[in-house]
Amino acid sequence: MKKIGFVLIFLLSFFAYSQCPQTEELILSSQERVDEFVQNYSTCERIVGNLRIISAVSGVDDFTATGTEVTDISGLNFIKEITGKLIISVGITEISGFSNLTTVGRDIEITNSASLERISGFNNLQQARSITIALNPKLKEIQGFESLSTMNESLEIGFSDALERISGFSSLRSLGGQLNISNNLVLTEIPSFNNLITISNDLNFTSNPTLMQVDGFNSLELIGNDLNVESIRSLTGFTKLKKITSFVDIRKSTVEIIPSFESLEEVGAGFRISDTGIKEISGFNNLLKVGHIFFLEDWFIVKNNPALNKVQGFGRFILVDGKVEVTNNPLLSDCSWLCNLLNNGEITGDLIIQNNIGDCINALTVIQICDIDFDDDTIADVIDVDDDNDGILDIDEGNRNVDTDGDGYPDSIDLDSDNDGCFDVLEAGFSDPNSDGILGDLPDEVDINGRIINETTGYTTPLDANNNTIFDFQEISTLDPGKNNIVEFCPSSPIVDLVTLLNGTPEPGGVWSPALISGTGVFDPLNDAPGLYTYTHYDPICGERSAQLIVELPSRNNAGLDAEITICDKDTTVDLFDQLNGNPSPGGSWSPELESRGSVFDSSKDEEGVYVYTVFDRTCGAISSKVTVKKTEKPNSGLSSKVSICEFANPINLFDYLGGEPDTNGTWSTTLNAATTSLVTSVFSPSINSSGVYTYTVDNGACGVSTSTVEVEVLQDNELTNVTIKVNDFSSTNNNIEVFVNSERAYEYSLDGVSYQKENKFNNLSGGNQTVYVRGVDGCEFYIETVFVKTYPTFFTPNNDGDNDFWQLKDFPNINYIVYIYNRFGKLIKEFPSNIGFWDGTYRGSPLESSDFWFKVVTENGEIYYGNFSLLRK
Repeated sequence: MKKIGFVLIFLLSFFAYSQCPQTEELILSSQERVDEFVQNYSTCERIVGNLRIISAVSGVDDFTATGTEVTDISGLNFIKEITGKLIISVGITEISGFSNLTTVGRDIEITNSASLERISGFNNLQQARSITIALNPKLKEIQGFESLSTMNESLEIGFSDALERISGFSSLRSLGGQLNISNNLVLTEIPSFNNLITISNDLNFTSNPTLMQVDGFNSLELIGNDLNVESIRSLTGFTKLKKITSFVDIRKSTVEIIPSFESLEEVGAGFRISDTGIKEISGFNNLLKVGHIFFLEDWFIVKNNPALNKVQGFGRFILVDGKVEVTNNPLLSDCSWLCNLLNNGEITGDLIIQNNIGDCINALTVIQICDIDFDDDTIADVIDVDDDNDGILDIDEGNRNVDTDGDGYPDSIDLDSDNDGCFDVLEAGFSDPNSDGILGDLPDEVDINGRIINETTGYTTPLDANNNTIFDFQEISTLDPGKNNIVEFCPSSPIVDLVTLLNGTPEPGGVWSPALISGTGVFDPLNDAPGLYTYTHYDPICGERSAQLIVELPSRNNAGLDAEITICDKDTTVDLFDQLNGNPSPGGSWSPELESRGSVFDSSKDEEGVYVYTVFDRTCGAISSKVTVKKTEKPNSGLSSKVSICEFANPINLFDYLGGEPDTNGTWSTTLNAATTSLVTSVFSPSINSSGVYTYTVDNGACGVSTSTVEVEVLQDNELTNVTIKVNDFSSTNNNIEVFVNSERAYEYSLDGVSYQKENKFNNLSGGNQTVYVRGVDGCEFYIETVFVKTYPTFFTPNNDGDNDFWQLKDFPNINYIVYIYNRFGKLIKEFPSNIGFWDGTYRGSPLESSDFWFKVVTENGEIYYGNFSLLRK
C-alpha cells in the first residue's frame, strides 16, 4: 500500500493544475485524499480508468500517515464520466455526490460500507455495464438511477440486512446479465420494473423474508436463463413474458399468489412449483413446451404444496421433454388440467402422480378421467351429447367426425371449430358471459346425457345468419386480421400500408397499435420506429382478433433516433452523438458543421437549432437522424426574505426584498385561506393586501423551476410586547439604558417622548426614574416603560462647609439595606443601615485623611452592590 500512496500523492501533485489525474486507477482511501482531489481537480469531468473510494489504509506510506476515514464525498459531483469501474467501500452514511455522473464504462460496485444508510442520486446516470450493491449492513434505502435504460451485464442487490426499500430504475429496458435481488432480511418494497423488456440471464427473488408483494414486469418478454422466486407472498404482473430459456423455480411456504403467465409459451428447462403456500394456480394457457432446450435438465413438477386445492389452465400444453411429477399436494383433487398434455401432447419421461386426493390420486385415475370425459362433467364421452359443454349438440358438431379448421381437434371437442378467434357458443347464438367458451357462467350442472341444465340458452339449432346451410360456428364470420409477418425497411424506403404486408388475407378496417404517425396504417420509415405492430379487428359478439407485424431495419449502419435537448448552462459542452436515441453507428457527419469539427456542441460557440447526423450504408444509402438543441438558463428566483410593514405605510415592491440576483421573468402568487391567487404585479399595498407568504416563481421549462418567498407581516398600530430594557447602573463612570426589540423592523427611542433617536442606548444618565419610549420608524407600534437608575456619589468633602459634608447613597430604591465602608486595605471603617444613611469621614471619632474607600451595599432582598468613592480634605 505504500507504493499506491506514493503514486497517488505524486500524481495529485504533478497534475495539480491539469484537468484530470493521468492514472489507470485513482484510489481515494481517506477523507484527506478526497478533499485534496476535490481541491486540485474540481474541473475534472472525465476520469480515464477506475475510481476506487475505499476505507482508510492502515500503516504509513512514504510521505503521509494514513488519513481519516472517508465520511463525505459530496464534493465529487463535478465528475460526469468514469471510463472504468466505480468502486465504493467506505464508512459513509449516504452516497449522494454523483448527481452529474452520466457514464460509467464498466461496473459500479457499492459494497462492504459498514455505515452506509442511504444511496440517492445517480439520476443522470445513463450508462453502466453492471451495478452491484451488496454487503452493506446498515443500508436502508436505495433510490435514483431514473435515467438508466440499458445495462450490458447485471443488476445485483443483496446481503444488506437493514435494506427496507428500493425505488427508481423506472427507465430500465434491458439487462444483458441477471437481475438479482436476494438476501435482504427486511426488504419490503422494490420497483415495478414495468419498462424492462429483456433479462438475458437470471431473474432472482430469493431470501427476502419480509418482501410481501412484487407487482410489475408488465413489459418483460424474455428471461434468458432462470426465474427463481421464494419467500414472496404475492407475485403478480408478467403479462407479456413469452419465454424463460432455462428454469422456473417457485418455492417456499410464504409464496401464496403467482401470476397467470398468460403470454408464456415456453420454458427451456425445468418447471417447478414446490413447498409453497399457493392455494390456486390459474393460467399458463399459452404454455406449449417445457424442457425442450436443455438435455437432462428437464422436468415439470408441482409438489409439496399443502394449501393447493385448484389448478386450471395449461390449455395448450403439448410437450414435456422429461418427467411430469404432481405429488404431495394433500388438497388437490382435480388434475384435468393435464388432459390436453396427456391427450394431445407428449411426455418423454415418467408420469408420477401420487399423494394427492380425489381424481388426482394417481396417474391411472388421471389418464382415465382425461380419456373418457373431455369436459369433466362426470358424463362419459360415449353417452355425453355435448362433449365440450359449449351448448351445441355433438350431432350438430359432427360427432367427432368433422374437424372444420383441421387443427386435429374435432368440432365436438373444439371450442372454436372454425379457428376464427370467436367461441362456437357465441357464434351459435348462446350465452357465455364469462367468455370461457362454455355455455353460461354458472357451475356446470348436467343431466344424465351431459346437457347443461342450469342455463337458459343452448341446445337449439345453431345460427346460420346467411342461410347458406353452414352453421356460423363452422365458417369464419369475424373480420380476418391476417397472419403474422416480418418485414424489412430502409430509412429511405417509400411509405407503405402495413395491412398489405401481413400474411394471409387481412381485411381492412382494423386498428394498429402502437399508433403510427400517419394516424392510419401507413408506415413512414423516416418517422415511424421499427418494432412490433399489432393489427386488431373488433367484433361486437366475439371480441378482438389480432395479427402482428415485426418491422426491422436491416442496415448495419444506424443513425439512431431523433432527440431533443435543452442546454441550461451558458458554458456547456455536449456530445450530440451521445444524445441520439437508439444505437447510432459512429463515423457519420453532422450538418451544419459544429465548431469542434466533430460532434461536440459548445454552447458558447454553436447556435441552437437542428443538427442532422448522417451515416451511409451500401444497402440503404444515406440514413439520418437529428438532434434539436435549445438554449436557455437555469432559473434564479433569488433568496427568500421576511418583511414587516405598517398598515398605513406606502406600497412596496416585493421583488426589491428578494436576496441575491433573481431573474425578472417570474410570477408572483400567494396562498390565502387555502386558495392560491396570482398577483398581477409585485407591488404590495398594506391597505389592500393581507399578511402572508408571497411566492416568486421562475419557470424555465426543461431547465427547471425555482421559487423563493417574501413573508410579509402587516403590522397594526399596537403596543409592542417583545421589548426588553436593560439598565446598566450603579456605575461611577457611565450609567446607561439599552433597549432591545425582538424584531427585524426599524425602531426609534426616546427618554422624554419628544426627541427620538435611532440608537437604542442612552448613556451618562442621572439617577432615579427614567421613562423609556419606543416606536416604529414608520409610526406603527409603540411602547412606554419607567425604570429606575441607581447611582451613588463618587466623593465627599467633610469640612463642615455645608456642602458634601457626608457620604450617603442617593438615587437608590426605597428599600432597607446596610452599607459597609472599607479602607483600601480592606478594613471595615463604617457600617450603617438605610434609616441612618450617612458617614461623616471619621473613624472612632477621629477624622480620616483624604483617600479612596470601597463600599458594599446589601439589600433586604439579598442583592449586593459594590463601589468606591473618594474622601477629600481641602
